[in-house]
Amino acid sequence: MNQQNLDKDEIALLQKPWVKNHTTLTNDDILELYRLFNLYCNPRTRRIDLKDVMITAQHLGLVQKSPIVANTLQQVSDQHGDGGVDFEEFVRELTNKLGNLFDQKGREQLFTLVDIDGKGTLDKDDLRKISDELHLNFSQKDIDEIIHNVAGYDAVDITAEQFEKYLGKLTNRRKIETEVLRTK
Repeated sequence: MNQQNLDKDEIALLQKPWVKNHTTLTNDDILELYRLFNLYCNPRTRRIDLKDVMITAQHLGLVQKSPIVANTLQQVSDQHGDGGVDFEEFVRELTNKLGNLFDQKGREQLFTLVDIDGKGTLDKDDLRKISDELHLNFSQKDIDEIIHNVAGYDAVDITAEQFEKYLGKLTNRRKIETEVLRTK
C-alpha cells in the first residue's frame, strides 16, 4: 500500500487502533471496504443503509457471481433492519460474519458461511465454487489435496468439525511462528 495515494481520511483511518490491531482484515482490505462504504455513505450522518448495498449487489448479479459475499452482506443487512451503520460497525459486523480464524467460534462461522447449501459438508463441487468465487484458481488436484489433508485420504468431503480442527491447527502454527519471529 502506497501512502502517497491515500487521502487524509484514509490515512487517519489507518491510524485508528481498531484498524491497526484488526485480526482478520488487512489494511488494504479495510481501505477497499472504506471506499465501498463511501459510495453509499450519507455525508451528514457518515452512515449507510445496507439495503442500498444489497439492492446494488442484486442488480450487479453479485448474488449469482459471489454467493458467499452476497450471503454475508445479506446477513449483516438483516441484522440491522432499517437502521444504518457507521464504518467501524460495518467492518465489525462483516468480520463477525466472516469469522475470526483464531477462535473456534469464528472458524465455525466461516464454515457456515462457505457451506452455502447448508449440507454440513464441503465436497469437491463446493470447493470448486469457493475457488472460482474467490479467484483462487485451484486445480482439481489442489482440491483433492485439500480434502485429503483436512479429512483424510479416502474422504470425499469435509465436515464442519474437520474444517474447524484443521484451521485451528493452522492458526495455532501461525501464532507460534509469529511469536518466534517476534522474539528474534
